[in-house]
Amino acid sequence: MEPLMPTPLLYSKLGVGPMDVVAPEERWKSLRVYYATTRERVQDKKRIDYGNEESDALSLGMALINFGGPEVGWSELNEASKVVDRDGEWLLSISGLMELGGLDFSVDPPRVEESTAWLMADINRVLEDSRSGEVLIYVHGAKVNFYNACAFTAQLSHFMGRDLVPLAFSWPTRQRISAYALGNDRRRGERSARSLSILLEILSDYTEAKRIHLICWSAGGRVVAGAVKDLRERHPDLSEDELMARFRLGTVYFAAADVPRKDFLDALPALNAMAERVVVTTSSKDDALLSARLFMGGGPRIGQLTKDIAPGDRAIAEAANRLEVVDVSRGTEERGFDITGHRYWFNHPWASTDIILAAWGLDPEARGLINAGHPRLWGIPADFPDRITPDMMERFQKGGRANPGQSIRGAIP
Repeated sequence: MEPLMPTPLLYSKLGVGPMDVVAPEERWKSLRVYYATTRERVQDKKRIDYGNEESDALSLGMALINFGGPEVGWSELNEASKVVDRDGEWLLSISGLMELGGLDFSVDPPRVEESTAWLMADINRVLEDSRSGEVLIYVHGAKVNFYNACAFTAQLSHFMGRDLVPLAFSWPTRQRISAYALGNDRRRGERSARSLSILLEILSDYTEAKRIHLICWSAGGRVVAGAVKDLRERHPDLSEDELMARFRLGTVYFAAADVPRKDFLDALPALNAMAERVVVTTSSKDDALLSARLFMGGGPRIGQLTKDIAPGDRAIAEAANRLEVVDVSRGTEERGFDITGHRYWFNHPWASTDIILAAWGLDPEARGLINAGHPRLWGIPADFPDRITPDMMERFQKGGRANPGQSIRGAIP
């Protein structure tokens, strides 16, 4: 089971808990996470689960994620979520699963199951009760299972104040790196991108979400980049304003993404046309991405810090006015430490804080970052803790940010 991620600097610095603003009647230790998966459902009459086989359908439902054991309660979890050093380990578990609808991709166009309308209505109900009225989708990397997707989505939602409606997108990667390195799971991710693309369209058409945020890690970046590109290509006649008004993509965050630069640049015009903010984190010491480049080919990854950028590629990046590249290694000497590894985006409290603030709608300067000499490039300064202010939390607590467009609500056929 996955343990609760380290407390982001935002909370330990301000001495507040992510659940402080949760209404008393909503103070449950468990957290509901919606899910969408292209994994085949396991044939088990006693319980619902999803294995490693690839399905020709997209299953939709909800999972109940529990934080810690039965001996601890809501207040203990909130306290553990605002301190650096915790007593014991908080493990996350799935305490319930309910499948509610889906899409059948064995026919063209994909057939939407009738029960999906109930799920969309339930999401609308939760959106109406939330302060933000926004959806958060997490797309995992390679070598993980269905549980991992739901658990990490719950963690992100928890530390974002349990206000953005969480949805885990689980594509059928297997729990061995060889399946990904040899290309089989990469192709599964590419096929799952179409499912995510159609899911984004359903959420935008049949829910009242003001914004739909996407956070992806490692190989999940390939799925997200492909999905947004596919969505753009299916609506070639819409202008940028029309795309943003209809699909309402907010922050699309690529954390330590194993996306070849050439593939990302190919998708970047679509991302820039459809999202309010496109964030890419890079590190000079991400051994997993270095190995991926060496053994899998495809050139440098966007999660790697490299300087060998061709003029044509640089022009594409510079034309993307909504792109933000956060170099987490910049300023290492001044800080006295580097932010390294492949899991830094949730393991390091400074990096996880940036994800939270970006999803809350703050621009780089408002998130405490400093410009690194180029309009698209940003770094985390040595005085980053001093830049964490109560104003950041106050902006979130107020909620109700401006809606970039009107949703299109209707009955699912």
